[in-house]
Amino acid sequence: MASILILGKENGDEEISRLAQDLRKRGHRLELTADIDEAMSLVEGRSVDVVFIDLLTDFLHKEDIRHVVQECGRIKPVSVIACLSEFGLHDYDVSMGFTDFVVQPFRATELHARLQMALWRDGKSKTDDDVIVSGGLRLDLSRYEVHLLGRPIELTFKEFELLRFLATNPEKVYSRETLLNRVWGYDYYGGARTVDVHIRRLRSKIEEADRSFIETVRNVGYRFRVGAG
Repeated sequence: MASILILGKENGDEEISRLAQDLRKRGHRLELTADIDEAMSLVEGRSVDVVFIDLLTDFLHKEDIRHVVQECGRIKPVSVIACLSEFGLHDYDVSMGFTDFVVQPFRATELHARLQMALWRDGKSKTDDDVIVSGGLRLDLSRYEVHLLGRPIELTFKEFELLRFLATNPEKVYSRETLLNRVWGYDYYGGARTVDVHIRRLRSKIEEADRSFIETVRNVGYRFRVGAG
């Protein structure tokens, strides 16, 4: 999962709104602002990995854009991706120093590929084994972080370990006894109800009416559903 800043107006352009929605659905942490000072404060004070700048509208002056791009390069290795219209390609100024660009209408697969390329270029990419993404749920296994539609979810250690075990073995059904052994350990003397309690707590934190990740298999146990929601 990446920490992404969009310098633009979410309500000012439909494509920027779709861009923000797509990034959130993929589980990325997202900040959106139309204020340059706020944008620079976020870059300086937080772990911003990539910045997207809206060039579809004229709410920013060219020199302001150049300043943002230069400061992102000076403060830390932060890739800056320009959001352009096809018509805007005619006036695209390569001297501005953008890392890359995307052209509307934005295609989700291309957007994701360019984002991953930017992260790899800056040495911020993770291996597939580090991150699990499914239906808006994102588990960062190396950081012990869980996000749902970009929103951080606070889990206890055992809740995280239970979710990690199920999510790394998707679609496989595990009995309560097996989950006790694999997550709590063979020397744990608690009963199977411990699993039910933790599953219930997990569901209350990561599931909504239209979004379910952990399925109960009657008289057997539980399994993690791929692409739930």
